[in-house]
Amino acid sequence: MNKKDQMTVENFVSTGMELETLYTCFPDFSKDEIAAIYNNYNENKLNNNEGQTISINCS
Repeated sequence: MNKKDQMTVENFVSTGMELETLYTCFPDFSKDEIAAIYNNYNENKLNNNEGQTISINCS
């Protein structure tokens, strides 16, 4: 998988798409590669959000 393809998969992951759906959307790519991108993105997301919270008051 080239860098552009990796970025496309990561973009889909960033929208909240589940792993099984990614497999369906990208049948030409290895499930292992897709899973690695999915897990890496979600792990980085968790590491970057530790201790950070957002509170919005819409009143």
